Amino acid sequence: MSRKRNRSSGKIDALPEELKSTVEQMLLSGEPYREIVEYLSQNNVSVSQMSVCRYASKYLASVEMLKMSQENMQMMMEEMDKYPNLDATEAILRVASQNVFNAITSVAPEDWEGIQPDKLLKEASSLIRAAGYKRRVDLQNKTDTDAALDASQALLADVLGKQHPELYQQVMDALKQEKEKQSSEGLK
Repeated sequence: MSRKRNRSSGKIDALPEELKSTVEQMLLSGEPYREIVEYLSQNNVSVSQMSVCRYASKYLASVEMLKMSQENMQMMMEEMDKYPNLDATEAILRVASQNVFNAITSVAPEDWEGIQPDKLLKEASSLIRAAGYKRRVDLQNKTDTDAALDASQALLADVLGKQHPELYQQVMDALKQEKEKQSSEGLK
C-alpha cells in the first residue's frame, strides 16, 4: 500500500504569513529557539521549543537546498558564458560532474567504508550514460549535418557542371588552389 507524503502542517506552518515570515527571519539570523517561542507568545501563539526546532530543521534544510540550486545554476550560467556554443545539457553535465568530483575528493578515507559500492557504481554509471548519450546525439547531429552539406555540394556541382561549365571549372580551380595552399602550409 503506497503512502502519500503530505506537507507538514505544524503550528508554525499555520501562522499568518507576517508572523511566519518573522519567525523564518529569526531562524536565518540565528536567534535562539526560546526567543522565538517568547516572540510568538507575545503574539498570542503558544508553541514549544521542540516545535520551533522541528520547523527550523525543515525550513533551514529547504533554504540550504535552495542555495545549492542557485549556486549550481550560477555555475551552469558561468560555463555557458565561458563557452557560448555550449548547450544547456552539456553545461549541466559539466556542473554535475564537477560536483561529483568535489564530493568524491572531500570524502575522508574512513567514510568510504560507509558508502555502499553498488550505489556509488550505479550513480557513476548514470553519469557516464548521460555523457555517452550526449556524445551520441552530438555525433548523430554532426553526421546528419555533414550528409546534408555533402548532398548540397553534390547538387551544386551537378547544376554548375551542366548549366554553367565555365563557372564550374573556375570554382573547381579555386578549390584546387586552396587545397594546395593549405597542404603546403601544413608542411611548414
